[in-house]
Amino acid sequence: MSENNCSNHEKHYELHMCQLKSTTLNKEINKLYEDPKFVCANCGVKVNKEENLCNAKPI
Repeated sequence: MSENNCSNHEKHYELHMCQLKSTTLNKEINKLYEDPKFVCANCGVKVNKEENLCNAKPI
């Protein structure tokens, strides 16, 4: 994995979208994309929970 600007390294592999989307997508993961309120300043993915992003910014 390339170096990133993750502000929460302890939970990086558990909750962040850059890790979750590399696994098999399922209904639970897809729910994170519904009604997005935050965007990752690193990769641009948009989700509804701040804790699922490496570098979250409000939309």
